Amino acid sequence: SDSRSLPRLQNPYLEFGKKKDKMAAADTKVKEDLSRMKGAYGEKMIKKLKNMKVAVFGLRGAGIETAKNLLLAGPHTVMVHDDEKVKIEDLGTNFYLKESDVGKSRAEGSSQELRDINPNTYFSVHTGPVDTELLSGYSTVIFTELQAQWPMSKLVEFDAFCAKNGVKFIWTGIMGMHMAVFSDFGKNHEIFDTNGAPEKSIVITGVESCPAPYEKIEEFLEVHLPKFFDIKKMSYGNKKEWGVKLLEEKLGMKFDAKRKRSIQNREILDIAESNEKTQNQGKVATKITTEGARHLLSSGEWLKLEEIIMEKEGKEGKELKYEYGQEVENVNSLCQIKVHRSNPRVFYIGDTSKLGAYKNGGIGNQKKMSVYKDYGTLAEQLYNPQMEMNVQNFACAMSKFGGEVKLHLGLLAIMKFHEDKKAYPRLMNDDDAKAVVEIAKKIKEEKKLYFEVDEKLISKMAKFSTTETNAIAAINGGIVAQEAMKQTGKYSPISQWMHFDAFELSENTEPLEGKATRYSHYEALFGKDFVSTAHTSKFFLVGCGALGCEFLKNIAMLGLGSKGRITITDDDVIELSNLSRQFLFRRKHVGKLKSESSAGVVVEMNPELKNGMDVRKARVEPKTENLFNCKFWDDIDFVINALDNLKARVYMDGKCILHKKVLFESGTLGTQANSSVHIPHFTPSYAEGAPPGEGQGIAMCTLTQFPYEPVHCIEWSRAMFGNMFEDGPAAYMDMKNEGVEKFLEKVDGGDLTEGLTKLDNALKWAKLAQNAELKTCVKLSLDMYVTEYRDKVLDLIDNFPEDLKTKAGLPFWRGRKRFPVAQKVDPEYPVFQQFIWHTSCIFADVFGLVKNGEYPTMKETTELAAGFPVDKWVKKKVDVDEEGNEIKKTGLGQEELETLDKLKAEAKKFDVSKLPKVFPADFEKDDDTNHHIDWITSSSNLRADTRRIKRSERHECRMVAGRIIAAIATTTASITGFVFLELYKKLLGKKDVNDFNWATINLATNVLVYEMPADPKEKRSRKEYTTEIENNTTYKVEKNITCVPNKFTCYDFIDIKGDLNVAEFCKAFTEHKSIQGGLVVQDILAGKGVLYSATDVSVYEKKKAKAIQRVENAKNPKLKKMFQKNVDSAQAFIDSIKSQGKKKIFETYIKEAGPLVDPDQPFIVLDVLAKVDPTLPQWIKNLLPKAEKLK
Repeated sequence: SDSRSLPRLQNPYLEFGKKKDKMAAADTKVKEDLSRMKGAYGEKMIKKLKNMKVAVFGLRGAGIETAKNLLLAGPHTVMVHDDEKVKIEDLGTNFYLKESDVGKSRAEGSSQELRDINPNTYFSVHTGPVDTELLSGYSTVIFTELQAQWPMSKLVEFDAFCAKNGVKFIWTGIMGMHMAVFSDFGKNHEIFDTNGAPEKSIVITGVESCPAPYEKIEEFLEVHLPKFFDIKKMSYGNKKEWGVKLLEEKLGMKFDAKRKRSIQNREILDIAESNEKTQNQGKVATKITTEGARHLLSSGEWLKLEEIIMEKEGKEGKELKYEYGQEVENVNSLCQIKVHRSNPRVFYIGDTSKLGAYKNGGIGNQKKMSVYKDYGTLAEQLYNPQMEMNVQNFACAMSKFGGEVKLHLGLLAIMKFHEDKKAYPRLMNDDDAKAVVEIAKKIKEEKKLYFEVDEKLISKMAKFSTTETNAIAAINGGIVAQEAMKQTGKYSPISQWMHFDAFELSENTEPLEGKATRYSHYEALFGKDFVSTAHTSKFFLVGCGALGCEFLKNIAMLGLGSKGRITITDDDVIELSNLSRQFLFRRKHVGKLKSESSAGVVVEMNPELKNGMDVRKARVEPKTENLFNCKFWDDIDFVINALDNLKARVYMDGKCILHKKVLFESGTLGTQANSSVHIPHFTPSYAEGAPPGEGQGIAMCTLTQFPYEPVHCIEWSRAMFGNMFEDGPAAYMDMKNEGVEKFLEKVDGGDLTEGLTKLDNALKWAKLAQNAELKTCVKLSLDMYVTEYRDKVLDLIDNFPEDLKTKAGLPFWRGRKRFPVAQKVDPEYPVFQQFIWHTSCIFADVFGLVKNGEYPTMKETTELAAGFPVDKWVKKKVDVDEEGNEIKKTGLGQEELETLDKLKAEAKKFDVSKLPKVFPADFEKDDDTNHHIDWITSSSNLRADTRRIKRSERHECRMVAGRIIAAIATTTASITGFVFLELYKKLLGKKDVNDFNWATINLATNVLVYEMPADPKEKRSRKEYTTEIENNTTYKVEKNITCVPNKFTCYDFIDIKGDLNVAEFCKAFTEHKSIQGGLVVQDILAGKGVLYSATDVSVYEKKKAKAIQRVENAKNPKLKKMFQKNVDSAQAFIDSIKSQGKKKIFETYIKEAGPLVDPDQPFIVLDVLAKVDPTLPQWIKNLLPKAEKLK
């Protein structure tokens, strides 16, 4: 049907005459969970997305990937169009086409699967002509590739119409191993958030008026050179030369020729600003110094400054706002900043000199302000292109430097060829390729372009312009779909052309033979051997979630492993929240295993995978090494990780090191992602390059006493949830289920501090459970509110008054310590009512009082709370020192031990068999009816109120407390494409590590960095310095660390063969060629097991001799018997030490470290600690590393 009237329909849900069914489906909204997407995009962008209407033209690789990613995001409307007929080659990138679709239109073949992605988006297919009337009904239009209906001239016409009518226009094309994206967002496009990064908070430690910093070297020269100098006409070198001369003349400095050449402009300005004679005369700014190592802000950003105390108060007003350079009449305002070029703790605002000196305090909260940008039309940008500067392709070293303009000229030539011939250049056709090169030369001459005509590159672009690969399509589809979503105003649109290529991989010159197949494009680009190697590969894909789904789609498109083996595993089940980014799954899959479901879907995409598919449902970890055993590892060619946690990644990395397997790794966080390939002996391992700080928590004292960011309040609330609703009830149920006697044995057998807490909780809940009712729940809630939000705050104020000073004379309440405010206990207070209600509801669940999901109302809980008397505050000591650090207790004191004994005696009186059950809460972030996230939100915001911290939205609390990682489909798709580019290289047999690349992308800011991997981390011999204190004198200690062998890496092992005993092993170890002699084995370890520990037997021989002497001298039979036990004990140690060497290594390993999970594993891995052999001659010892004390 011709759906040109589609945009005017209220429910535009048309497809091939099935209007009624489709509209009904669209009108019935289906439950969805967008929590992961909200974590990346935020509520504001999600709301705007729901109103976005997008049209996608063309459904080859670029178009189908773009449409799929858009539908996963859930805009209001997605319309697709592609009337061209399906060819068998299209099945190599369009994953929704089947062989039975050949001859149909691409849109018809793809429509059913596209429609099923998101039932909450209006989806339609347009057939027939494409014109401006059709485009006017959409907020964004995306044209992919070139077709007869839209050659270059038509695209220029469409873009001009869109620019005039406020429609965002995007064109993209994939031509072999090259992709291009053009983006036109029109005039005055608003961007409310340029990068999507969270707004930052900083603490201020200093405010000082000073001469304004120089913007650039030109300003320094303008201020200090005579007016007749024409600085604008000076070259870069001249400007630097005059900057140095000014420093020499005004400051008397001297620079030699070498220093004059090496000095940078920023260094000149730093020197100039530090001296009164060369400072910026007549311009005043305010320098603000922040706490911490760096503030991570950028010039032009805005900060809301608060709580700064100056000598004078300044102008009053609610919404005061000052651009940089303006006089600031009240420092506690919204101010635009300029960062210091070299000091990461400093930034500048306008002049505050009239406000006097800085006294104390100050925080700054970043406020993202809208920016407005103009974009040129396609007509303006074709021959005068603005290239996206954040794309850096360092493949093949620096050979691609400036390559984007060469690619652009090739694209222009192919566009002109297509315009003239109504078709792309023919595949691998020399005549057409030569014609395109000539067109490029003509365009360069006629348009007077500075671009270089790279004939070899342009010829290759022309020969393969009709081909696509799954890797480039995945990269492109993620970028373009994200670009379309920038219509919402979040993130920075591409400025305005983006080019990327990997033509260095396309070296095939053999023409295609025989009948076309779904793999014809791969064969054309890379050759027959590539396709054969791909099909016979044996590999391991770990994880079938967001990354795993995209990898499996790419595997299906290439037929990877179809005649070899495709082992996939994932023990997780599909949840509703997965459907917004794990595109293989539909609502029918919720609750089913990811591995089995995803395998079934991709086999439908490419039935050839069926014979090679090996589906497993076990987690890969030490406990499953019997399933993923040595034989399994030895039989695979490489590993693709699709994991979402560091622990699992590091474990897989270790297995790949041990078995010498290439590992393809990737990870995403919102719009950011990275990929890496880890090749044994040639690149660092994953663990060596893992991001620092992962897994680090927030300091406990920050959580308990001195929060300063919203996240601290949320984390505190999550910990409190566990303490209140999980740990206490669980302790009681342990006592009930195990019986008092066994429970008390566990208390005595473990850490006594933890035992005391657990016993106290168990008894408290035992009493509460006996007569639990709604009043019980409300009273517990009230007590918690009073304790946490009133009494503990008043305790902190009482212990540390607002005007308190430290021993150093500094205010105690400074920097990140925020003076607290106690909350009022008032039943009329809405915040109080919400907290009491949510808390009471969860307690009611724990006591089993909630039937059929019917919770008490807020009115009921508020009325009950109002009826309870509230105790007066009683002072308590706070265990914090004068610097705000928590005073840690070690063990239990006498008073606490007595309390423990009393509680034990009390517990023994209970007959737990007669006590009722309780039901410990199990924190569940995805159930909106259980009050868990509502409680976290209420609790954390009350906590924030006590410290005057910004409150958090419910979805923010859910993200943090639920440990939800921000994840979106666009980033996931793109990064898997980069991984597959590296996989192509392995399949092509690339040996040189410099042929491989690591990728870093950020779709929010159009960052695409494609660089060569680093070398493996070598352990080198070196000197290390530490300090020691002896007799009140501090010494610098130099240690010479000798690495044996020097420059070894994590891939190097000492292999010792044979079923040896310990003595034989120690000899084989110390004599190994890698060790080079001179060492003795001190300890042999396997995990926590100790197989051998060298001990000086003479110590026990002396103890034995002394004990024998005491036996002989003792006259008392009892003493004689006791001393004889000492003799026997010493002899036992001596025998044990001497017998260590006779123990078999494998037997001892099993005894000490436990049995091997894989019984057929033909090796064990040991850690050996060695020291210098004490029997070496002194002259040799003198040559060995030693520590010298240097006073």
